[in-house]
Amino acid sequence: MRALTINLGNSIEYPVLIDGNIVKNLQYHLKEHNIEGELYFIIDQYIFDKYKDLFFDKYNGYSANYKIVPAKKNNKTFFSALQIFADLDRKNISRDTTIIAVGGGVIGDLAGFVASCWYRGVNLIHIPTTLLAAVDSCVGGKTAINFRRTVNAIGTYHHPKCIFIDTALLKELPLREIRSGLGEIIKYAAIGGCEIKNLIDKSKCIEDLNIESLIAYSLTEKERYVRNDIGESANRLFLNFGHTIGHAIEFATFYDGEETLRHGEGVALGMVAIFRICISLNLLKENDLTWLKGTLDKIGLPCSFSANKVGMSAMDLQDRINSLCFKDKKRTSDFLRLVLLNGVGSPMIYKTNDSELISLGIREVII
Repeated sequence: MRALTINLGNSIEYPVLIDGNIVKNLQYHLKEHNIEGELYFIIDQYIFDKYKDLFFDKYNGYSANYKIVPAKKNNKTFFSALQIFADLDRKNISRDTTIIAVGGGVIGDLAGFVASCWYRGVNLIHIPTTLLAAVDSCVGGKTAINFRRTVNAIGTYHHPKCIFIDTALLKELPLREIRSGLGEIIKYAAIGGCEIKNLIDKSKCIEDLNIESLIAYSLTEKERYVRNDIGESANRLFLNFGHTIGHAIEFATFYDGEETLRHGEGVALGMVAIFRICISLNLLKENDLTWLKGTLDKIGLPCSFSANKVGMSAMDLQDRINSLCFKDKKRTSDFLRLVLLNGVGSPMIYKTNDSELISLGIREVII
């Protein structure tokens, strides 16, 4: 068992517990962390179907309600939030309720948004069930829903009371989901997570990786960047490395209403694109890109994407991605704030309106 305390400054502090039997002993952990009142689970449909016996426990001493939500990216919307609000109202859920988000980033963002709004804010617990959520979105207080074609356009900051990471659930994830989470972990290595980079560089394949250590190191790294910068005015922006282009690739490659790429896969492609941009600006060297591509290949993450997979020409898809990049939430009214590297491990903010520079990176990965 590992226990961390996340301290983000400004009196924002909460515990993180990493262990292999948390869900089986959830009632005990709730008592240990002084959780009182009703429980309202917002839970991923897949997780509920697979582990319903665990989550339909009687929870002696608690009154528990459940809202089952399919964890698709196109469900992170106002419509989904309104459905949950209607259920909260129908069940007369009170302000002393604790909302427990059980799922990946979609569920965490959606549940966090709902928790921040219901009676102007109720207690929130995250139980991330994807590696991606465990190393990133569960910490930091961001909640958001998408609006039209803009990712995370509408949201709040609402911090959890505690976070429970059950490694037994994570180890049963499909390999593709584990790889997706590792995409975010490689991001930490690229922007300065030395312990993470060393662990990954020493491994020969994905099976060699110590997932529990990578989770702990990743959350420590995230704490370092978020502390005293909750609102992303400075260092927290560095955590978006690879995301400006990566998010755009994710959304541009939706096909028949379904995602083609997982988030970590999009981030992997976004990082490759940014490395190419950094090389063109003499901030990185070709051997740095060789390191990144070799690392992604070892993990099983993509270094390129064929536009044919979504029925488009490479040029048309590149143009669509470029357009979406300039709708990124990190832009200001005057320019796009792009996270670059002035050497591996040294992130920086680069302000630009240069569409061709962005296209240079996109052409590196969209073929």
